Amino acid sequence: MRLVLLAPFVAALIALSVRSRLTALIIFFGYLSIEGTLKLLANYHPVVHIGADIVLWSMVGLWTIVAVMRRQAAIPKPPLFYLILLHVVWVVLLVFSPYTASLFVGAASLKIHISMIPVYFLTYLLMGERDSARKLMRGLVIFWTGAFVVTILQYAGGPGSLFDLGSVYMNRLQGFHEWRPFGTTALPGGEAVFAFVAVPFALCLVLRGDYRLKNRIILASLVTGLTVFYISGVRQLFLGMVITIVIMFGLQLMRGRGRAIGTFISLAMVGVLTFISVREYLLPQVEKTLAQSIGTPEIWKEKNTVERFSTLLKGSTYVSARTGGLTAVIERVKEFPLGAGLGRTGSAAGALKSQLSNDPLGKLIQEKYGFQDNFFAAMLVETGIPGTLFLTLILLGAGGMGVRLALRADNVPDSALGSLVAGYCTATLVMSWGSQPLLSNPTIAFFWLLSGMAARRLHESKARTAQPVSETLPERREEEFRAA
Repeated sequence: MRLVLLAPFVAALIALSVRSRLTALIIFFGYLSIEGTLKLLANYHPVVHIGADIVLWSMVGLWTIVAVMRRQAAIPKPPLFYLILLHVVWVVLLVFSPYTASLFVGAASLKIHISMIPVYFLTYLLMGERDSARKLMRGLVIFWTGAFVVTILQYAGGPGSLFDLGSVYMNRLQGFHEWRPFGTTALPGGEAVFAFVAVPFALCLVLRGDYRLKNRIILASLVTGLTVFYISGVRQLFLGMVITIVIMFGLQLMRGRGRAIGTFISLAMVGVLTFISVREYLLPQVEKTLAQSIGTPEIWKEKNTVERFSTLLKGSTYVSARTGGLTAVIERVKEFPLGAGLGRTGSAAGALKSQLSNDPLGKLIQEKYGFQDNFFAAMLVETGIPGTLFLTLILLGAGGMGVRLALRADNVPDSALGSLVAGYCTATLVMSWGSQPLLSNPTIAFFWLLSGMAARRLHESKARTAQPVSETLPERREEEFRAA
């Protein structure tokens, strides 16, 4: 366990020792991808629980010191800067709210609301070169593909396999109706969160023109990522991925890239073939393994995650899922228009149960409003109407930047990136009605990463457009764009 506690510091040291800051950012997201397993191994030790924050803020701290010494410490002001500033100021003020259980609880909850915001500014600074986006996405796609392979092997091996953590996993699996792999995360089915980003990343590399769909790296990432969805049983993330992809291709078609239709059809074929392979070959192996395992819950032998996906074809699934969201939002607006205190939702609520309920009022609030599978309801409890409005506007603003970049960029790579950002933000907005993607890692880190990428590439695109050009250049650029 003691060695596990060193993991965030080792990752921070490696990130700070590499010469390329873009590589350091990839290392940060690599650590974030395995942090879940490290948390399980360390039994959620506080040091590992804030491991990603240690890595990120170590990078921010050292690079800021270097910039000050070089007299280059000007604060960048990318799009959404003042809106983000208002959000940060409001959240910090809520630390001292009379409803916040204590200063410690308020400070700890900043991990949910503020700690990942530097990713936006770091990415904005590092995306000055058009090729930076390709390097970043390629590095992460390769890393995540390896993690997906581990997840698939863990699923196929069942409890007691090479990648199983024994009682650590079994305790977390209680209450689930199917055997689900953890992968490199802390939750059964958690690897689907990374597939939610990895699959669109791989497609963006194709739409940019860096790779073709049949490229080994791209094909491996798509097949393993889709397999992870099917065996994880997290339907909402799968639908979020579908929304992202549909919007990506839709925006590319609006720019006249007719060849995107062929890519979309090919992807659909890959998805269907992968599902058939999982159902016909991988699932029977898993069922055999579970039947032979000692102490396996009987319900795991009766239900499986692959069958769970068949419910997506039933209309009742969408009618019955996540009901009561509007009622919850209205209740919280009436009861706590300025918030019911920080730390009452998300990871902070799980780690600080006793502190949140140490007085009658706090206990009452926590029991009635402490959890809601709805981002808007949760944000209203945490930050009230102002905080909910600020973060929602930031999400809409980032999506708007993606749309503008997709439709107005003067080159194919930036347009493809813009469509990715627009799709991700739209999916996040839709998913927010039934989950809290902007109140937990890694989805909040992904959001700031993509927002920073879009903000910088949009800035570069505007700068190029503002330069004097010949009368025929815009037409030539559009012809080149359509040809791509």
